[in-house]
Amino acid sequence: MPSWRSKALNKLLFRVMRSRLARCDDVYTLRTALAELERLGNYILPPSGLETIPDQLGGVPCDWVTTGQPAGEAVILYLHGGGFCLRTPYIHGALLGRLGELSHARGLMVDYRLAPEYPYPGAVEDCLAVYKALLDQGMVPGQLVLAGDSAGGNLVLTTLLQARDQGLPMPAACVLLSPALDMAVNGDSAFLLRNDDPFFDLGTLLLMRNAYLNGHNPCDPLVSPLYAELHQLPPTMLHVGALEMLQDDSVRLAARLRRAEVEVDLTVWPGQPHVFPLFYQLPEAREAVDRMAQFIRHFTQPHPLG
Repeated sequence: MPSWRSKALNKLLFRVMRSRLARCDDVYTLRTALAELERLGNYILPPSGLETIPDQLGGVPCDWVTTGQPAGEAVILYLHGGGFCLRTPYIHGALLGRLGELSHARGLMVDYRLAPEYPYPGAVEDCLAVYKALLDQGMVPGQLVLAGDSAGGNLVLTTLLQARDQGLPMPAACVLLSPALDMAVNGDSAFLLRNDDPFFDLGTLLLMRNAYLNGHNPCDPLVSPLYAELHQLPPTMLHVGALEMLQDDSVRLAARLRRAEVEVDLTVWPGQPHVFPLFYQLPEAREAVDRMAQFIRHFTQPHPLG
């Protein structure tokens, strides 16, 4: 049963975000509308001491995200969502800071190129470049976790697919929040929940998708990793809301990963919207972030023999 806080947030998102986004007819007005989301500070609750430190890896701008708390050797390489077109650094920085603090890891957020200025394959190339740069700098793969939400979840998988096919080592694990994995929009939930999703309407999703694809084949595995061969990928944790149009992307991915004998942990959260762990005031968000942190610690901390 969803909490009263999540029910209140859903009503607020439907009124403040979905209705506003639905009136946008290009990415530029979407960016202005989405800026309103960064003002929901009471729901986001960033950790104290949150700080971002600019860097550049593989020629791509990035930000180290820290709360000033001690961290071990583990790194969470985070690929933010935003439909491949948008950026909300305050919101995603708050989530990454909290996740890093709880998992005793350092957070690194990639500032990949955005559509429509840089459609596919700009973001795909940038994320792989950062992954390679971390390895080249001596990052131990067993101490590295890839995480991402929405479009960022898509980019996590495309980064892993390219790394696998190029013979690069896999990270310890990956965490996906409401990933957008099927640019052909073949999941039933995209239509069955199109009137219930508190965050997006179908038109908004298609607007961002088309800006990113720029005419490219939506079934290309490096655009829609749901259609890729998924063998030899790292253990994967998935969190998705039961109210969101992208629900089936996570459910279908989990089924395909299991068939490929990849360890997977999927939770479909009743009554929750798209990427609900961003809103840390929700008790469901706190539980999800705690579980993600436990998952990260489990796969990045050394395990005693026997």
